[in-house]
Amino acid sequence: MSLSSQVLPIRFGVFEISPRTSEVRKHGLKVKLGQQACKLLLLLLERPGETRTREELRQQLWPDTFVDFEHSLNKAMHILRQALGDSASNPRYIETIAGQGYRFIPIPQEPHGRKIESLAVLPLISRPIDTEMEFLNKRIVERVIDTISQTPEIRVLAYSTVQRYSEKDLDPRALGQDLLVRAVAAGEMTRRNDELLLHVELIDVDDGTQLWGAQFKELYSDVLDRPEKLADGICDQLRPILVLNVSRTREDPPSRTREDPPKRAA
Repeated sequence: MSLSSQVLPIRFGVFEISPRTSEVRKHGLKVKLGQQACKLLLLLLERPGETRTREELRQQLWPDTFVDFEHSLNKAMHILRQALGDSASNPRYIETIAGQGYRFIPIPQEPHGRKIESLAVLPLISRPIDTEMEFLNKRIVERVIDTISQTPEIRVLAYSTVQRYSEKDLDPRALGQDLLVRAVAAGEMTRRNDELLLHVELIDVDDGTQLWGAQFKELYSDVLDRPEKLADGICDQLRPILVLNVSRTREDPPSRTREDPPKRAA
């Protein structure tokens, strides 16, 4: 059965795809994926666990067009796997069935996403370590904490609580467990000539999984003049991930039906 008429997105792992718009998202953020790769993904998702033969895929994707089918299918599959972070040798989502085609590996889904109700934003690892970089580190982390702490239903530790955790050899996952939070945001900031490079990631303390990650490259002089602008850029990407995880964990009260009347106290 075709998925094109389905309204709700299909979720698998950290990804979701809208059958109606062919829009793919990871942790709520849009993933760039070509039209044929999206169609290929939807075809595989129609029958998870079942093999879709190469001939089936040819008829669905290139029915009336003369193309180098083998090359086109291999290219679409390569693009799809690259976008999903998957591989043919160690598949998580799409398995190659030798001599036949491909199958989507069924993924057990939890009824709700991971709930991030508490967060620690750790001081950045700075290279080199000097007065200006320490100033930027403090201003950026304080701004992120102040902004994210305004997000409903998420408890964010104060800067005064996390400021002592700045050594390079500290394990963010162990720190999160020590601080009794569900997730930690950690990163590294490096100055190279006139540029500032920053990598930030959100880590699930329970299993060490990266829930989100991003890289930023800015002129050092611009960041030194307005560190809040870079911090706001981090928040613009981080906050939707936190809100998405919180919203997916809200449970509606169970509805009552005529066959299931409310129980009365004995």
